[in-house]
Amino acid sequence: DIFNISFTSEEVQDFTLRVVNLLGEEIIKEDMQQYVGEYVKSIDLSKFDKTVYLLQLTTKAGKINKKLILQ
Repeated sequence: DIFNISFTSEEVQDFTLRVVNLLGEEIIKEDMQQYVGEYVKSIDLSKFDKTVYLLQLTTKAGKINKKLILQ
């Protein structure tokens, strides 16, 4: 029920990390300003329903979506 996220930003930028459920409801949100370097985070979804969630990472370069399946 724990998902690990990591990525590296080689230039200073703002980003938003969100986890939303299938209804589009935001359950986790983290805004980072002027971030550079390696980002590492563990997301604990154990208190949430066992279903599919969408991880969204938004930067000035665009948006990345990944499916998280909690079984």
